[in-house]
Amino acid sequence: MATTQNDRVVRILLVDDDRDEYFLTKDLLDGMPNHRHHLDWVSTFAEGLDAICRNEHDVFILDYQLGAKTGVDLLNEARRRGGMGPVILLTGQTDNDVVRAAVAAGAADFLEKSRIDATILERSIRFALQKKRYEAELEGKVAERTRELAEANEALRVADLKKDEFLATLAHELRNPLAPIRNAIEIMRLGSHKPDTIDRARAIMERQVGQLVRLVDDLLDVSRVTRGKLRLNIEKLDVASIMEAAIEISRPNLDQARVTLTVVPPEQPLTVNGDRMRLAQVLSNLLNNAAKFTDAGGSVELTGRREGEMVAIHVRDTGVGIAADLLRQVFDLFTQMDRTVNRSQGGLGIGLALVRRLVEIHGGSVHAKSDGPGKGAEFTVLLPALE
Repeated sequence: MATTQNDRVVRILLVDDDRDEYFLTKDLLDGMPNHRHHLDWVSTFAEGLDAICRNEHDVFILDYQLGAKTGVDLLNEARRRGGMGPVILLTGQTDNDVVRAAVAAGAADFLEKSRIDATILERSIRFALQKKRYEAELEGKVAERTRELAEANEALRVADLKKDEFLATLAHELRNPLAPIRNAIEIMRLGSHKPDTIDRARAIMERQVGQLVRLVDDLLDVSRVTRGKLRLNIEKLDVASIMEAAIEISRPNLDQARVTLTVVPPEQPLTVNGDRMRLAQVLSNLLNNAAKFTDAGGSVELTGRREGEMVAIHVRDTGVGIAADLLRQVFDLFTQMDRTVNRSQGGLGIGLALVRRLVEIHGGSVHAKSDGPGKGAEFTVLLPALE
């Protein structure tokens, strides 16, 4: 059944002001072997226009001459109203100007009445149906591509906005330590004969230089990981020792934030393959993040345990929590909490992004969970366990 799909009836509408043409067309359709069809007929321009705009038929066959108007006029008006199915135009004789006008108006095919037989009509109907399916598929692909381009443009817009925000934040974070360093230098100059004053100024400078070093190191690490240039020293590691190293790194920040740290080490020895320094960096970043967003007097808990085939390390805090809309992008590069939430705490919004990338190159994953603002947060690092 060449003109049917899944053995369904093909609904055809003939628009022709000559009743005899209806019977002739019906006879031609009846002469098509294995062809199931239903033929309707309207005789006026207005009826044909309404029927085409309703688009209740599979194929429309239009006579070129419809009283004072033409089938091409009908096509143009139907297209203007937004209703167009596959159309076959019938002409009394081949006229190149008529053919060009019909194609321009959207006709799928055109036939000369004096040369039509059952085979030619069947072939034309089959072509019109195939053209309809092709146009529908093409329209779907265009719509999908348009949606993809719109999403890509929005992603670029957001990325560009984040880049601008990051550059502004970077300038702020790099400038912050400079004022104390400059003041410390002036204090040392004025109090050069006072050892205690010089010692205090030196301590200030050391802390601020350390902050600058940490910022630059984070930037370099993100750059190396993003470009695949980070080198790992992989060895068999005890999970408890990684946790201890991370605590040692983060202890000053935890003490400064005046939060209580509770450590629950693994009940049994657990080992993983990894780079000791980088995995300690992962956990220390999570501990520092918890300290940053937890009020004084709050608590942070570090827990390690075996969960199935993985080693799970949890960092849970009683801090400000994470809103649901931010929870989905908390590991994205340059994502930051609202500065009104984390008060005077700084940061470039790259710490958690670095955590995720370091964990992933170790074959693991990291997840965030929070019940909402004011309800704390929990970060879980999963790494493949060694037997």
